[in-house]
Amino acid sequence: MRINEAYEHEPILPYQSEDSCPVNGCNKVSTQCVDVTATVLLSPTAVMGTPTVTCQGSPTVTCTTNADGTMCTVTLTQKVCVSIPVRYGTTVSTCDPTISCEDKCPSCGCC
Repeated sequence: MRINEAYEHEPILPYQSEDSCPVNGCNKVSTQCVDVTATVLLSPTAVMGTPTVTCQGSPTVTCTTNADGTMCTVTLTQKVCVSIPVRYGTTVSTCDPTISCEDKCPSCGCC
């Protein structure tokens, strides 16, 4: 018996089981939960400038003589305004990030 005409058909593929893998590889997906930690260090900075002092108004003077008149106590009081410039800030630095697998992070709810 001869077939004189060509016909199209689907190629016959070899059986693929879970134990076998095609020559060019197979695709799989694996999932692993991890904890990733990035630490940021904040350090305060404060730089003091040069203070300035200015007198406010005139001083008040009180004079008190002791009971026997042999001595006087003079008290001088002056209102003074002191200005101290301060520049506040923060420096930021980072540490190397770390990672740990799920078996070392039991609180890691898996994906």
